[in-house]
Amino acid sequence: MKRIQPYYYIVALAGIFILGGLTYYLMQLFPSAESTGMTVDPQVNGQREELFDFWFSYAEIYDLSVDHSLNKILFSADNNVASLIDRDRKLKWEKIFVTAPVQSKVSSCGNYAAIGTEGGRLHFTSTDLEFQWDDEGNPVDLVALSPSANWVAAARSKPDQDMYHLDLFSREGEMQWSIATGPIKNLYLTSEYLEQANIYYTSLEDGEPVVSAVNLEGQGLWSYEGQTLAAVSRHGSRLALIDGNKVTVYDSLGYPMWSSDLLFEAEKILFNPQNYNRVLIYGSTEGSVENLYYFDLADDLLWMKRIADDSLFAFTADGQYIVTSSWRHFKEDYTEMMLIDRDGLELNSWEVAMRVEHLAFSGHPHLAVVCGEDGYIDLIDMKPIFAEGNANNGERKTLIYNPVTTGISSNETNLVLYFVDDNNRLIPVTRSVTLTDDPLNAALEELIRGPARDSSLYRTIPNVNVSMEAWFNEDEDALFVELSPDLVELSGSTQAGTVFDSLMMTISKYTDVEQIYLTMDREPIEFIGEDFELSQPLEPVDFNKPIYIPVMSGDRYYLMVEEGASEDRDADLQYLVQRALHGCRSLPFVPTNIDLIELNKTPEQVQINLNSALRAIFPEDPTEREKLQAALVLDALFMTVFENSRPQRVEILIDGETWVSPAGYPSVSRFYRQVNFINPER
Repeated sequence: MKRIQPYYYIVALAGIFILGGLTYYLMQLFPSAESTGMTVDPQVNGQREELFDFWFSYAEIYDLSVDHSLNKILFSADNNVASLIDRDRKLKWEKIFVTAPVQSKVSSCGNYAAIGTEGGRLHFTSTDLEFQWDDEGNPVDLVALSPSANWVAAARSKPDQDMYHLDLFSREGEMQWSIATGPIKNLYLTSEYLEQANIYYTSLEDGEPVVSAVNLEGQGLWSYEGQTLAAVSRHGSRLALIDGNKVTVYDSLGYPMWSSDLLFEAEKILFNPQNYNRVLIYGSTEGSVENLYYFDLADDLLWMKRIADDSLFAFTADGQYIVTSSWRHFKEDYTEMMLIDRDGLELNSWEVAMRVEHLAFSGHPHLAVVCGEDGYIDLIDMKPIFAEGNANNGERKTLIYNPVTTGISSNETNLVLYFVDDNNRLIPVTRSVTLTDDPLNAALEELIRGPARDSSLYRTIPNVNVSMEAWFNEDEDALFVELSPDLVELSGSTQAGTVFDSLMMTISKYTDVEQIYLTMDREPIEFIGEDFELSQPLEPVDFNKPIYIPVMSGDRYYLMVEEGASEDRDADLQYLVQRALHGCRSLPFVPTNIDLIELNKTPEQVQINLNSALRAIFPEDPTEREKLQAALVLDALFMTVFENSRPQRVEILIDGETWVSPAGYPSVSRFYRQVNFINPER
């Protein structure tokens, strides 16, 4: 018998170890990587202190997604890996899949992510990895998430069997429905801001594009043949469709609002994130012809300019700037980026040492994410670029918001006037004038003068040469307002309606009478303008349970007053605060998942208990802008409470606990001592 040499044992043992390791690797890769994604946790502190290496050699980025606050950045690449990093560019986790993760989406709230693969896996996970589920089916083409990830939509297909369908899942992974479609080319799932999230998509039916709207029950709402969906506004209230060189904007119900025939075929469309009536349209053109158009749905073309063909472009979160990037007509391996203001003026340009293939902004005021051709990902801090651009432009920047003030100077009278913003909304403004015994007529004079310079508001009285004078008739207990003929004989019902509304809302602040008459030559008038009919006497404007909603006009924020409930609805204080918070969520810097947990009310105080998403509005070491943004949200909530109750104190809690805002911010508690004035002029 031949004796086995000792070294054979060593070779055999090594082979066993290698075989065992390979078996374990395959077990980890095939059963779990495709069904749940094999998670690779980042190294702990001490193993590696430097930032995550952003250079993925020869890795093509399939998809890039960021949350609203830009705290989470999710991307997937052709190395079959989906990765989550934070704003500090540190790796949180990786998930390895057997087939390409062609779609990777993080929810706007930043708490959830969905990844779809060519192999047919739809993987859903909380970003803290505490909750996960998978659905196996046909290959995933597109994925869309609602802002809080309550709903997940997935477009799937199996072309060799002519099988295409759209699936909707709940956050818990329960399939709500699946409907047959043609090949889906784009997919949007809007937020619950409009109370009813809808799904919009373009599919090919017999080779022709069809745009469809479907609700959460899977019921078709409307569709248009021969058009392609190009853009959806942030909350889904506006949709832009393309048919050749014609662009049409629809509302969420499918009604056309505006259309324009362009000199070129539109390739990309963006709605301004803060003014949904403003839309940016780009297309390829020959030579030096302008290819970037900025429209206002009311005033039509605002400006046009030429940018490099095949450029990427995006709005900043506040809608005040446009950032473009192009490398195809620039020197090798460099990208030229350009900053354009809302008036179409080029403020700044700079170079980035890579070929930028993805450009992403979110709700963060000055951070952008760029992704290079070879998989390099980086963050750009736009703050110094904004400052340099504005300095180069010689533009004087004003404060973005004037917080609520209290108290009255002994030698001044505070007047509340109503002007209009970019969206023709009436905005109350507090103006201080020399002390007067006749505040109503003083207010009428100031209304004619118009808004302050740099206010980003517009006059409601079209001509400064008109006149208005008010007087009381004690016998009739009525207020009469005499209007000059130039004011009465306006053209256009829209302009006349704006004049009437601003006048009545301004007047109503200074009278307790029940009847108001608008007169000319001391006789009640029947019309303002040609066809704006009046039914006199008029009643003062009195908001039923007013709520305060923050809005943006130009580069300024304001509080707008809305009626919180109709007369036939019994709306409690909690409902009103929810309405105000709902309005705050439309702001670019407010997380869409911020929510009211409960409202505790006693005769002495009101406690507004919000979830922890509120903290995102209060970053450490705040800029002046961040302080004013926080003040805006607090003012909206506090004013809504003060106007609908009379507590001595209002306090905001986080998850039921007392919380103190970081240094530099306004307090999250407020006492009711004096009259409050909103939007004071400075």
